[in-house]
Amino acid sequence: MKRDGSGMEQKKYILLDVGGTEIKGSVSEGNGVRMRIRKFPAQAQKSTEKILDNFAKICRELMREADGSVVGVGMAIPGPFDYENGISRMQGLNKYDTIYGIPLEREIKARVPELGSARFLFLHDIEAFALGESWYGNCRDADKILCVCIGTGAGSAFVENGKTVKTGKGVPENGWIYQQPFGDSILDDYLSVRGLEQISLAVTGKVWSGKELYGLVKAGNMEAEEVWRRFGADVAAGLLPVLEEYQPDLLLLGGQIAKSFSWFGKELERECEKRKIRIQIETETSGRAMEGLLSQFSEKIRRAFARRFRSRTPARHAVIRRRKSSPTAYRCRMH
Repeated sequence: MKRDGSGMEQKKYILLDVGGTEIKGSVSEGNGVRMRIRKFPAQAQKSTEKILDNFAKICRELMREADGSVVGVGMAIPGPFDYENGISRMQGLNKYDTIYGIPLEREIKARVPELGSARFLFLHDIEAFALGESWYGNCRDADKILCVCIGTGAGSAFVENGKTVKTGKGVPENGWIYQQPFGDSILDDYLSVRGLEQISLAVTGKVWSGKELYGLVKAGNMEAEEVWRRFGADVAAGLLPVLEEYQPDLLLLGGQIAKSFSWFGKELERECEKRKIRIQIETETSGRAMEGLLSQFSEKIRRAFARRFRSRTPARHAVIRRRKSSPTAYRCRMH
């Protein structure tokens, strides 16, 4: 087994980003050194036993890579979910319906006895991503962050001084903006894939996916450009009340739709510039979500991780500081 400089066995952590199509997993040491990210099928529409057996199988495979004592298992997972007790509350979402009400820690430990003493930690996937960016990413110089990920819905997290906040001035219940009133319904119906598809249908007569619209607009299709423009107007109008009330230093946009920010983000960019709010774009969220999970296992890990990132080249920090002085600057980062 691998040991640290003192001869002690190194502690390892299994980190999982749980999605409806695939589960991404990695193993990390307490000093923040993470192994490669692996991808596994989620089997989210299968039976109770198959889903639980799949979680156990993934943990066993990652344990073989760990070559050390696994002391923690972190899972970034979308809601509805009871994060304190590790119980899924998903129903009618076409994913993980069959594990509704089941304590995941108990079931995984029953299938993988070697994890019997491991600590399990469950975080909302957007919250984990926001924490990872706050502690170790390009947002670590911001004190107050609003994170929004546009996908199947409008996921959000509010972070202040490296900690998520669920209440306070400008923070909706649980830090979730999706149910805020907007248009003729709620924000979730507009700042989402289905919101984009509705605009696509109205403009083109067809339901194009975000990926297809991205390709069309790059090819110069004027209808696709109009779809993105209208979607951007909804994004700006939907987020403006939240930005006004919360007044963050930085707006972090994540998820695959954020790849098209240059096509839909102009109006939002203007509004953020007026308010001196910096915008950061991160299209791949899994790695940061895993770092967010790791940061919550202990203060010692956070300090070790912070030291490792502070030791990186001064040039990178200089770039970040220049971005802070230019509110409209943003970076689209592809992994």
